[in-house]
Amino acid sequence: MTEQVLDKFVERIDAVFLPVKNLRESLVWYQDIFGFDLRWKNERMCGLSIAPNCGFHLVEISDFQPVDQYTPFNYVVKDVEDIRRRLKEKNVTVSEIRNGEPKRFDLTDINGNMISVIEL
Repeated sequence: MTEQVLDKFVERIDAVFLPVKNLRESLVWYQDIFGFDLRWKNERMCGLSIAPNCGFHLVEISDFQPVDQYTPFNYVVKDVEDIRRRLKEKNVTVSEIRNGEPKRFDLTDINGNMISVIEL
């Protein structure tokens, strides 16, 4: 059996889309809780900036169902315990901290979507 080498022609993932039930309310929530900057916005979706060349998109879905069976992506932080405490102070629903590699917890956004927060 011969091994075939394929050229990788995809450079990176450009965007991750998180479904939301109400774009305006979700945008306000993400900006209030995390301070994410708005990159762009149209009637149905918007792009949020976390850091240079790093962000994600919110997309309003008419038949919205929360992503609550898994976490579609992780936020990376330096101190999981501090961030969990700060989110709880803002009344964000958070799980217990799970020790291991990486140390982490999950949060639930205003739409019921789960997102992991990991310490690296």
